[in-house]
Amino acid sequence: MKTTKRFEDAVTKLYTAFHNNELNAFDCKHCAVGNICDVKQDWFIHHVNKIKSGIIELTNEESLYSPPRYKDYSEDEIVKIEYVFLSEWAKEKSKKGGDKEIQFKGLCAVVEYLCELDNIPNVMDFTSLFYTEDNKAVNQLQFN
Repeated sequence: MKTTKRFEDAVTKLYTAFHNNELNAFDCKHCAVGNICDVKQDWFIHHVNKIKSGIIELTNEESLYSPPRYKDYSEDEIVKIEYVFLSEWAKEKSKKGGDKEIQFKGLCAVVEYLCELDNIPNVMDFTSLFYTEDNKAVNQLQFN
């Protein structure tokens, strides 16, 4: 499967953060975007109100200038990435489950969105491996 450099970079950082227990929705340096942006807080200061209110698009005033880019993601994309992560976290936090499980579900939601942004098939979707035709697998399990 062909991916983009920004996708690979982002997923590598999220993978590392997850396995190092450094993926935390309530720490702006260690949330999904904090990790993608190399654990820097500056992205968060400008966007916290947009994330809290679920506003994803830029306002007309903001679109008059060239918005900053964060690790090859636009300002809108960064806000949406964090919104996806926090939304999943909020859904799961209301259920019983360990933080690692909640982190994983938030991570999966973010990776799915990153795939969508770069027009990549969802790398987290393995359902096609279980399609059958005449009781035989349609697709084979393959690892690179």
